[in-house]
Amino acid sequence: MSKKYGIIVDGPGDFASLRTRYKNKCKILKTDGPRGHTVSPIRIAGSSIKQCKILEAFKCTKIIVLIDFESRRSNYHKFIDDLKQAFLALDLSLKVEPCSPNTMIENWYLADIEQLSKKKAFLRSKIKQKKYEGKHGKKELKKLMRRGDSYSETRHGPQLFLAIRLSVARNNSRSFNHFLNLLAS
Repeated sequence: MSKKYGIIVDGPGDFASLRTRYKNKCKILKTDGPRGHTVSPIRIAGSSIKQCKILEAFKCTKIIVLIDFESRRSNYHKFIDDLKQAFLALDLSLKVEPCSPNTMIENWYLADIEQLSKKKAFLRSKIKQKKYEGKHGKKELKKLMRRGDSYSETRHGPQLFLAIRLSVARNNSRSFNHFLNLLAS
């Protein structure tokens, strides 16, 4: 990753996780625009203009806009395509690539849950890996917490994101693989 990339994220948990793993490689900003699961791709793109201009001032050569798919009514792939078109229509000077965990960033942590269950005391031990893509990642992760621990996006998320093995997680999550491919291009 020799280019200087900027990443725009939508929530405090995503921001904390991405900064923990990529703070020395990317400039990461949190959006101040609407990002809920009912917000249209056009509004998402429009609300990203300010952050895109800030990242351009930081001399970023490419921007990744990372937004959770959540419970949108659209098809996941159509949502990504609609985001791409919305950003193209803005005619920004930098290349902007939308990316979305399918369904939320917790799905990316779950993509290497077998390893995480060996490393993190707040998770049940000996969890077997399965596919979590497209499931409600936060609910799934909460089920895997040890009794007495409750999941915190900003406290546990960064620890989990830093500990996942990228090669394993990318094989268990097509959306995470897409994100890693964007970072490598």
